[in-house]
Amino acid sequence: MAEPTLDCEVADVTPEMAWDLLARNTSNRTLLPAYVQKLADAMCRGEWVVNGEPIQIAEDGTLLNGQHRLAAVVQSDTTVPMLLVRGLPVAAQKTMDSGSRRNLSDVLKLHGEQNTASLGATLGLLHRYRAGVRMDSSSRTAPTSQEALALLALEPAIREGLPLAHKVHRLTKMRVSVSGVLIYLFNEEEAGEGTRFFEALCVSENARERTPMFALRSILDRIKNDRTYKLSTYVLCAMTIKTFNAWGEGSEMGVLAFKPGGDKPEVFPEIRALAQAA
Repeated sequence: MAEPTLDCEVADVTPEMAWDLLARNTSNRTLLPAYVQKLADAMCRGEWVVNGEPIQIAEDGTLLNGQHRLAAVVQSDTTVPMLLVRGLPVAAQKTMDSGSRRNLSDVLKLHGEQNTASLGATLGLLHRYRAGVRMDSSSRTAPTSQEALALLALEPAIREGLPLAHKVHRLTKMRVSVSGVLIYLFNEEEAGEGTRFFEALCVSENARERTPMFALRSILDRIKNDRTYKLSTYVLCAMTIKTFNAWGEGSEMGVLAFKPGGDKPEVFPEIRALAQAA
C-alpha cells in the first residue's frame, strides 16, 4: 500500500479560514464549549504558540482533528499560527488522540519544579481565588499551563507552604491543595499566622471541645474514618477559613458547618486577619 503524500505548513489561520475548515468537520467528537472558551481566552491573551500539534485534514478535505482549536479561533476572532497537515487517509482518524494528554503536573516537571502534582493543584485553587470564582476542581475554571506558570512566577512563595501541607495531610488527611493554598493566603493576611494555624492543627488531636481546632479536627477525623462522608474542595476551604477566623478571634465554636446550597445558600467566608478579628 502506497504511503500518503502529506502537505505540511505553518499558516496564519484566520477566523474565516477556521470556519471553512470546520464546515468540513463531518465525523468528529462532540464539541466541548467550555474547552473552546478556555482556548479562545488563551488566544485573546496572546498565549497561543505553535507547539507542533497539527490541524489534521484528510485527502478529501475532511477535518480529522483540531475542531476545538479552530472553533476557538472563530470564537476569539483572532488570527493565530497553526501547523496544518493535509493529505491524510480518512481512516487515520481512528488512531488520533490515543495518547495521554500532558497535564499541568507534567508541564511543571518540565520546568524543573518539585512536588508537581501538589503544586499544580494548589496553583489551580490560587488561580480560582484570584479570579473570584468557586474554589473547586472544575475543569471549566482551571488555569491553562501558561496562566499557572505566570501565576507561579508572580507568587513564588506558594511553594513554601507545601512541605507543611504534606505534613497536614499525613496527620489529618486534609487535601494538600487545600492546606497548601490556605497556608499561603492566611500568611498573606497576617504574616506567619497561616503557618502557625496549620502547625497547631497538626497537634490538635486532643483539642478542647468547643474550640475551633476541635471543630475542624472532628470534621477531618470523620473524613479520615468514614469513607461514606465526603466534602468537596469548596466546602472544605470554606470550613477551614471559618475555623481560622474563629481561631484568630479566640472565640468558641460548636458545630462547624457550611451550606452552599438550598434556598438560602451560605456566602463563602472572607479571610480575616487577626487585626480585623480583634
